[in-house]
Amino acid sequence: MKNLKLLLVFVFALGIGTVTAHEKVNNEDKGAKWITTQIYEMLADEEIPDQIRGARAEIKIALADDGVYRLLSVKTNNKHLKDFIKARIDFENLEPGDKDLVYVVPIEIAE
Repeated sequence: MKNLKLLLVFVFALGIGTVTAHEKVNNEDKGAKWITTQIYEMLADEEIPDQIRGARAEIKIALADDGVYRLLSVKTNNKHLKDFIKARIDFENLEPGDKDLVYVVPIEIAE
């Protein structure tokens, strides 16, 4: 449970930014916070592997034409974290946001 709380603190402490696909700036996007919350819930796990503790990543996702999110990239130096993220996030279950935005979600796993 302590790990879960620490993960939550780190994810929200890093904040969230949005990058637009069409140079559209929308700092008031409520969808970005909703997407971050959903991703956090998918990654929350009391059994976090030791190989990813203290690791950081930045993921970019966007809503495709078929209404399903697609993972555009995972920036991290930790292969185990990259695999963990890809295995845990079920993009088909994320609720839709804005089609014109690419969501950038920073992630840091507690040590």
